[in-house]
Amino acid sequence: MTTVASPARRNFLKSSLVAGAWVLGSSTLPMLDSLAADESSKAGSHFDSPFDFWLSMDGTGVVTAYTTVTNLGQGTHAAIAQIVAEELEMPIANVRIEHAPVVKQFHREWPPGITTFGSAGFNTAMATIAPACAAARQMLFQAAALQWQVDVKDCVAIQAQVNHAATGRSLPYTALIKAAALLAPPEKPVIKSPKDWKVLGQSVQRPDIPARVDGSAVFGIDVQRPEMLMAAVLHAPRFGSSLQSVDDSPALAVKGVRKVVHLPNAVAVVAERYWIAHKAVQLLKPVWQDGAHASINTADMRSSLLKAVAAGEGKLFPRPKKQKEGAAETAMNEASSIIDTSFDVPFLAHAAMEPLNATVEVTATGAQVWLSTQSQTDTQNGVAKALGFQPEQVQVHTQHVGGGFGRRLEHDFAIEAALIARAAGATVKTIWSRENDMRAGYYRPITAARVQLALDKDYLPMVLRLDTAGPSLLEYTRVTNSPARDGLDWTYIMGWFGNSYKFPLFDTRWTRVDFGVPCSYWRSVGNSQNCFFLEHTLEQAAHKAGMDSLEYRRRLLQHNPKAISFVNALAERAGWSKPLPKGHYRGFAMNGSGDRLFSGHIVEIAVSKPGQFRIVKITAGISPGVVANPKAVEAQTMGGTLFGLSAALFGEISFKDGQVEQGNFDSYPLVTLAQTPVLDVLVISSGDKSEGVGEEGPPSIGPAIANALLAASGKPVTRLPLTQAGWKLEV
Repeated sequence: MTTVASPARRNFLKSSLVAGAWVLGSSTLPMLDSLAADESSKAGSHFDSPFDFWLSMDGTGVVTAYTTVTNLGQGTHAAIAQIVAEELEMPIANVRIEHAPVVKQFHREWPPGITTFGSAGFNTAMATIAPACAAARQMLFQAAALQWQVDVKDCVAIQAQVNHAATGRSLPYTALIKAAALLAPPEKPVIKSPKDWKVLGQSVQRPDIPARVDGSAVFGIDVQRPEMLMAAVLHAPRFGSSLQSVDDSPALAVKGVRKVVHLPNAVAVVAERYWIAHKAVQLLKPVWQDGAHASINTADMRSSLLKAVAAGEGKLFPRPKKQKEGAAETAMNEASSIIDTSFDVPFLAHAAMEPLNATVEVTATGAQVWLSTQSQTDTQNGVAKALGFQPEQVQVHTQHVGGGFGRRLEHDFAIEAALIARAAGATVKTIWSRENDMRAGYYRPITAARVQLALDKDYLPMVLRLDTAGPSLLEYTRVTNSPARDGLDWTYIMGWFGNSYKFPLFDTRWTRVDFGVPCSYWRSVGNSQNCFFLEHTLEQAAHKAGMDSLEYRRRLLQHNPKAISFVNALAERAGWSKPLPKGHYRGFAMNGSGDRLFSGHIVEIAVSKPGQFRIVKITAGISPGVVANPKAVEAQTMGGTLFGLSAALFGEISFKDGQVEQGNFDSYPLVTLAQTPVLDVLVISSGDKSEGVGEEGPPSIGPAIANALLAASGKPVTRLPLTQAGWKLEV
C-alpha cells in the first residue's frame, strides 16, 4: 500500500491557510508573487484584497473562483461555475464567481493582460481555473489519505467530500482544508476529459439571471459612491475637430451645476444630478476648430472605396502559401467563367443597451475606476498614463456589462471620465448620452470589396481574387492585440484564409483609404462583412452552375467531412429538401474555421412583391467543438443572430457634411420582437475542445438572407444594409 508523504513546497501551485480560508493559485497561470512569502507572517491577518488567488474555499465549503473573463451577459460565468463544480465534485450551488483584480499576476498572454474578446472566455477559464480546481481536488485527496493512512488512488470525491470506499470513511472538504493547505500541489494537475464530465456538458441555470431581471445586478451605470457628482459630455460634432472656445456661463447659471470642464475635443458639465448636467451642457455653444476630414460624406466615401477596388492596385497580402500572384493571374486567364462582384458595407455602431460610462475617484496617490469594460488592463494603463500615475496606482473595479460587442474594449470614455473627475476635484460618474454614444466613435470600418471567383468548366473554383479597401481599425484602436502585419490590416482577410472551403489559389489585396473616423473591433470583426462577400459570391457560382446551394457547397467541402456533416445536419433541421409554398425562398450561408468550428444559417423568406419580403423562419446552427452548457450556447447563437440581423436589415452609420446622421434607435434601429421570426437553433457538441461561440452568430445571417433574395429575384445583393439595396422588410 502506498501512503502519501508531505512534500516540500513547490513553485507551480502554492496554497496557504489565511484568515480561515484555503486559497490556491498558480505561478505559471500566473498567480501572485506574495504567495512565496512565509505563511507564519500571515497568520491571523487578512490580505489587502481577497482576490489574490484563482480559487478560495471558506469554512462553510463555499468555493469562490476568480476569473479574468468579464460578465458581458454571455453566460460564461455559469460555465466557469460548472468547471469548479465538475473538477471539485461539489454542488454548483456552493460555487461563487468573482472577477479577478486588475493586477499583473493575473495577466495572460492570450487574450492579452486581463481582457475579454475573441470567444476565448471558456477556454481562458479552462486554462486557469480548471487546473487550480484539479490541483485542489488532488490535495484534498492527499490530506485524507495521510489522515487515514491509505493509498491516495483509492480516494474519490462525492458531493464536496472525500470518500474511501474500502473502509467506508468520508470527510467533507471543510474538515480537510487546513491539512491540505500544508501540502505542495501537484506539478501537473490533470483536468477531467470531456468524456468524464458530469456537470459540464449539461444545461444549468445562469446564476446572474435573477439579479439581471429584478434589477439588483450592478452595472457600471448603477455605481454609487459617497458624495458622488454626475457629468454629461458634449463632443465635437466632427471627428478630428478640437475645442477652440466656449462660454461657460449658461451652464454655470443652472442650479446644481458645480463645474464646466474643457477637454481637447469636448466640454463636460459636472452637476449634482445627471439630468441637471445633461440639460446644462446643451446650453453651451462651443466653437470648434475643424480637422482635415470635416466635410466627409457617405456617398463620397463609397465612391472612393469602389474606385479603389476597381483599380485593383492594393497591397498584396503575403500569406498564405496559396497566395501566388503570377499563378493566380494565369488561372484567371484560363478560367471558363468568372463571377465578378463589387460589394460595399457601411460603418456600424455597437449600439449597446448600456451607454458608455465610468465613475472615477482621483487622489494625490492614485485613482479608482468603476466601469463596465471588456479591457481592464488597457483601461488601467490608459487612465494611469492620462493622470500621470503608474498602472498599479489605478484600481479598476469591474461591473456587470450591459452589452460590449467590442466597443468596451476601447477606453477613451474611461480616460475622459478620469480627466473630468480630476478637474472637478471630486468623485464623478460620467455618462454618455445615447447620442454621444452613437456619434463619438468607434465603428466597424466602412468597406468595399471586389470579389472575382474564377471557375473551371465544371464550375469549381480555380482562384479567388479579392480587392478590398477601407480604413485600418488597427491604426485607431487602443486595444492591445496583434499589430498590423507587413503594413497590412489583417482584419480585412478574416474569414478568407483558414475557412472550411477549399480554394486552390488566392490573390488578396488591400488598399488603405482613411476618412478620419475612429474604427475598432465589432463583434466578429472583419468576418462580419467578409462572410457576406464570400458566401454571396459562392451562391452566384451555384446559380451559374445550375446547382442546389448546398450541393455546390458540398463540392467545395469534399476534403472536409466534418463540415459536410454540419451542413447536412443544419439542412435536415431546417427541412431544406421539403417543397416551399409559392413565393417562398430559402438561403444558406456558413462560417467555418477549418475542420474545427462551424456555424451557419438557413433562412426562409416570403416575397409578396418586388423589393418587399418577410422573414418566415431562421434556422441557426453551431458546432463549436465540445459544449459546456448547451442552453448558453443556444442563447449566444440567438443573440449573435439577431445582432447580425439588425446590421443586415438596417445597420448604417452615415455622414453628411462631416457629421454622423444617426443619434438614437429611431435612426439606428435594431430588430424588434415583432420583426423577429421563428428562430430555431441547432447546437452540435463534438470533439474534446471548445472553439468559441460569441463571435459565430453575426457573420452568416446577412448572406443567408441575401442568398434567399438572390433565389427570389435572380439579382445579387451588393450593398448592405438591405434598405440601401432596394429591399424592404415587412412584418
